[in-house]
Order: sequence, then structure tokens, then C-alpha cells
Amino acid sequence: MHRKIISLLLCFAAIGIQLASSQSLSKCFFQKTCIECLDTDYACAWCTDESYGMYKSRCMTLDDLRANNCSESGIETNFNFSKLDIVQNDPPRDFDRERLEAVQISPQRIKMKLGKPAKHYPLDLYYLMDLTWSMKDDRDTLVNMGDQLAKALANLTENYRLGFGSFIDKPIMPFMQTEAHRQANPCISEREVCEPTYGFRHRLQITKNTDKFIEKLKTSNVSANLDNLEGGLDALMQVLVCGDRIGWGENTRKIVILATNGYLHMAGDGLLAGITERNDKQCHLSQEGEYTGTLQYDYPSLEEIYRVLVKSKTAVIFAVTDELQDYYRSLNDLMSEFTSVGALQDDSSNILQLVNTGYRDFVRKVEFTDNSPSYLEISYKTDCGGMYTKPQLTSKCDNIEIGKEYEFFVEVRLINYPPESVSNLTVKIEETLISNEGVELEVDLRQACQCELQNEPVTGSDLCTRNGDYSCGMCACKHGWIGKTCDCNLQQFESSVDLLNQCRGESEFDELGPVCSDRGECFCGQCLCNPGFEGQHCECSECTPIFGLICSNHGDCDCGACRCHDGWSGEECDCSTDQGTCKVPQKEELCSGRGECVCGKCTCSESYFGPYCEATAGAESELCSYYDDCVRCAIHQKLGEQCDNLEAECKTKLGFYSSEFFDTLDDTLNCTARITHKEVTCDFKYTYALEDHQTILRILNTDCSKLNIRAAGLIIGALTLLLGLIVIALFKIKLMIDEHRMYRQFEREQQDQTAYEMQSPLYKSPITSFTVPEEMADSELK
Repeated sequence: MHRKIISLLLCFAAIGIQLASSQSLSKCFFQKTCIECLDTDYACAWCTDESYGMYKSRCMTLDDLRANNCSESGIETNFNFSKLDIVQNDPPRDFDRERLEAVQISPQRIKMKLGKPAKHYPLDLYYLMDLTWSMKDDRDTLVNMGDQLAKALANLTENYRLGFGSFIDKPIMPFMQTEAHRQANPCISEREVCEPTYGFRHRLQITKNTDKFIEKLKTSNVSANLDNLEGGLDALMQVLVCGDRIGWGENTRKIVILATNGYLHMAGDGLLAGITERNDKQCHLSQEGEYTGTLQYDYPSLEEIYRVLVKSKTAVIFAVTDELQDYYRSLNDLMSEFTSVGALQDDSSNILQLVNTGYRDFVRKVEFTDNSPSYLEISYKTDCGGMYTKPQLTSKCDNIEIGKEYEFFVEVRLINYPPESVSNLTVKIEETLISNEGVELEVDLRQACQCELQNEPVTGSDLCTRNGDYSCGMCACKHGWIGKTCDCNLQQFESSVDLLNQCRGESEFDELGPVCSDRGECFCGQCLCNPGFEGQHCECSECTPIFGLICSNHGDCDCGACRCHDGWSGEECDCSTDQGTCKVPQKEELCSGRGECVCGKCTCSESYFGPYCEATAGAESELCSYYDDCVRCAIHQKLGEQCDNLEAECKTKLGFYSSEFFDTLDDTLNCTARITHKEVTCDFKYTYALEDHQTILRILNTDCSKLNIRAAGLIIGALTLLLGLIVIALFKIKLMIDEHRMYRQFEREQQDQTAYEMQSPLYKSPITSFTVPEEMADSELK
């Protein structure tokens, strides 16, 4: 038998970018960040090239960036936000006894990378309104806020369209009164004139014209029915299946707002009126938009509605009054991927808020589905953009944010062999609420290896002990011989059936099971088990070691299952049944009465923590006093003091325990031990924990040495004196510098004055001199 190999050919179709218009260019040009640029228009691109220049606009169309010399590798575009990468692509290979694995699917893993939810994604909104008498005020309110509705939708997306339809109920007893005058005017009891009862009426095909929407609202009169249940599901089915008549777009996000203040008739209620034909999920709208099957088909069931929602990828917002919230939330629980519930005020005045909230709720969700057959399994893993610490096995996220990327890992696995006629198929992976977008996987099933097609078998090969033909690594044995190398002679046994029966165990129906339990090969009447299996007929799985331990060393492996020793439980015998570690010291109470003892450890109720659920946030633990003496003993020993008796008491009190000192403590338990050492009082913070039946005391290192006041005083005095001398010296130096500077300035002024006097013609010196004659001088001397 040929080994079948499945290979995957990945096919990812990119959406082409339309030629940019001058309007697109103007939109792009003024954007300041890459995200804003790509959000603005699909034609916008962003340049990341460092050499591009800091003064050019980095947001332009793709062609304009190229014309401005932005390198091709530095251009970020909308079409490279979503891509598909091959993560693992090991070539196919046979079973490897060392690795305990074989490879039959290639590639094994692909990664689908998504950008943010597209801004201004086209939105088709169909307003499906209950127009029974009690909803009259709601219709009037919606008419008055028509412009506001348009603005609210414009804030969500620039590309929105509106449609409108209304429903009442099936126009037949017991859902309405049959008197002729009441059929013509079912509101006669209210002394008002209204339309005759009808099932569903499609009033406005989805359009961009908001004025038409308001006009249809104004001209749509109310009607009435008899009971307090309405035909909303009849109407919703027609809105979903009449795509062309309703006007749904091909590549749009589709949302139906079902506004009502009543309950819904469901499948089976039509029997009350003699309507027995099951809803056929087909379109039955007349040219005037009237539902023609209202008296022929029963109401649809929720299951039928759900299937059509999946097929049409349409979301439904139930806008209902407060008293109906629980009823419609129960419907939402059954169809949570496609529905949401909003509280509608009595006059629908908050409908804009419901539209905004409902739209954003659906945009924040992403979920992938596929049409893989039963023999092909596709699984998804994601961390939802960091919501989980590691990727989880899920295909959806509910926390999508604009501007953030999300990664989904997709794994494909062949579960069973398909029918022989199937040689290839195409599997499509799609997002639940987005039409015509997805990833196609083309799967090719190869029926024969290339070596079989290219090489003839070697007859009588030595590899087959000359008792068979060798081809593609296998022996096709001659009659009377079996085994991988055709070395087992069937003539030694009465028949080949008897030989195989020796390798078969009994099944649950007292019949012989498969050969070697399909977990090995029968070789001359004995089973050679595949790795991981054991037993006479390979009926037992070997226990898988976890961290090198079988059954956690607390049990014995018995035919693939752990038989736990006393005091242990669980599949791997890793769960202790001893509740002693959950008992609060001195109280013997399990988990302080605030939690449960699970596997020998306390699982605390909300707002409690600690080994025994004894602590609350912001408060000192109740057990601090219990450990206080032992902590004090450890601190005194660290400070060089004796604590022999107390140490012995701690061992008696706590059993196995240890104390450790740390520079920082991360635990939240809040305990403090006050110690007086050499006339100095210090506070030591500490925490405690119970690990492997041993109490661990963790104490914060604290400096508790005594300060030498005399030495400190001398040091402070010497430093003060030194500082004073330095200040005096600096002051003296400053005076000397100032004196020299002033003297030099005086000399310069003197020189300047003398020079001025010598040059002035009007200057007369105040100093006069004269010489005494010699004769006069001599006579005076005589």
C-alpha cells in the first residue's frame, strides 16, 4: 500500500490598488504618522527610508514616493499589512524511531499576519423596525433625528449605506383579530387609523441617500397585532436571504438593527394558525417588497437564523427595551459571534448610541472559520496582541484595537485518509463577519511517490532476502513469505491467519482485535511494538516522562496509566491529598475559611492571598505574630547575638524551616519585627511562605549598627573648622585681587590725565618755579 502524502500549496490573492487620484494625493500629503497615512486612503503609502530627506512629505501615493527617490525597500503600503508566511516546512519523511514522529504534511504551519481593522470599511446598515402601535413614538423620534443618524454613521465610516424595513406579525388568527373592520383598521380600539396587519415589508433598498431613508420613515404608518409576540424572525430571515432585493454589497460589513419592544415568535408557533410548512430559508418578496410567504411558512428557528447569519456574514443588533433585556441576551448567548443587545429607551432616543456601540463591538471582534472537511483539521493559535502571555488555542479575539497588529498561527493536520476519489481540494479560511476576504489553501493529495513512477521494482532483491521485490524502500514479498525483509516463512505455520491471530488481543466484544493493536508489526507471531507502546499485543502506552520523572515519582506506571501511591492523586500523581499544609497554624482551620485546599495548597477566594488565605491587601497578615519570635531569633543571630533556646523552640513550633536575608522583597505579605540592638531600635520587614512542607522566612536586610556620637561630633567639628578656614582664605584672596585691580586702575587714570594736560593749549600748570640771583643770594648769606 502506498503511503499517502499531503502537501499544501498556499494561495494568497492580494487586492489590487486603484490608480490614485489627485484627491487621494491631497489626502495623503498632510498625514504625519505611518498609521494615519495608511488609514487615510488605500492608495496612500509611507516612506521609511532614512536617506529620503527630513523635509519632504513621507505620505504620498506609491508612484509619487518612487518619483521622489524613496527606496523600494523603504516603502510601507496597505497591501503589505496583511500577509501569509510559511513558518514550518519540513519535507515529508517516514516514521523516525529516534524522533518518534513522521512528516506527511508540508508545510506544517503557516502564519497569518493581520493589520488593524480597516478604517472607513464599507458599512451596509439595515434598520428593521417593529411598527406595531406601541412603537409609534419610536418611529417619530427616528424621523426627527435623521440628520444626526447620518452624522453618527459618518463618524464610524465614510462609506455607509442605509436600508429600511418593518414588520408586524402574521395576519391570521390568533395573531390578529379577524373582524372585517378590525382587519381594515387594527388600531380602531385606539381611535386611530393605521395600516392593516402584515408580516414583513421591505420599504427601502440599501442606499447612500439618507433623505430617502427619512422619507420612507415618515410615510411608513404603524399597524397592530393581537398578542405581545412579533414576527421579527420572519422579517429577519427575508432580510438575510434576499440579498439582491435588499441591496447588500459584495465587500461590505453588514449590520441589521432589529428594534422592538416585544418578544419574538419562533418555529412551531405557526401551528396555532394551522401553518405547518417549515420555513424554507428562501426569498419570498414581491415586487412591492411584501413578504408573500407569511401565511405559507412557519416562523424560522434560531438554528436556521444562525446558519443563515454564518453564510451571509451579517451582524444583528437587538435594540430592545429594558424589560426585554434578559430575553434577548439569552438569544445573544446562542449566537454571540453575530449578535449584540442594546437597551433601547422608550422613545428610541438613544438609537444613535446603540448604533455606535454595536458597530464598534463588532469591529473589535475577529474570528476565523474554515470549510475544511472532517479528515483535515485546522487549528488556530494567537496571543490576541499581548492579551495572553503565550499563544492560546483559539480562533478569535475580542480586543482588537486600531493601529495594532495581530498574529494568528494556523496549523493544518491530516486526521484520516480521504476517499480514494479525492486527490485535491481547496480550503478557505475566512473572518466571520467580513465577506469575500480570506486565505485559500490548495491541498494536493499525492497518490504515488516519484520513485514509484520513475523506477521499476528490483525483483529478488538481496534486501528482501531474495524472497521479494524491492521498490521505494519496501519489500513486496513472494507468496509464503512475510516481514519487512521477507524473512518469515509461513510454511512453518498452519496458516497465515493463525500467525496473525497470535498477534491479536481480545477486544471489548470478545472478538480478536487488530494486529498488534495497530501499534506495531507482527513478526512471525510476535509483536514488535512501535516506540511509545508496550505489552504482548502493544495494547499499552508507555507513561510519558514529565521533566524526566514518570508519574512524578509518586506512582507506578501500569499500562500507560499512573497508579498513585498513598497521599497522591491526579493523572501524573502530582497532586498531594495531604491537607495538613492547608491548615492554619494554631487554628487547624483549612485556608482560614477563605478558600479551598487543592493539591495541598490553598486556592483563595477573591481579595485574599497568602499560604493560608490569611492576608488582605494593605493590612498586616494575621500570622505575623506567629512567626515573629522565630524571625527575631534569626535577626539576633545575624547581629552576632545568641538565640539557642528560641531556635529550638522555633524548630518545635515550625518544624522544618529556614530563614534567609534579601536586599529586596517582592512579596506582598506585610510583616514587621522591631529589634533593639546596642541601644538602637530597627524595623525589619519580612514575609513567609510554605514550600514543599517547609516554612521559608524571607527577611529584608536592614542596617542596625549603633552610631558613635563622640566620633561623629569630632568629625563634624573638624569639618566645620576646615570649612571656615577655607572660606577665610578665599575671602582674603578675593580682597588682594580687588586691591591689585583698583591700584592698576588708578595708575591708568593718572597716565590718561597727564597725557591730556600736555596736549591742551589752554592748560596752565598750577606749579611755578623761579631762580634766586647769585648776588642776592650771597648778600643774604653775609
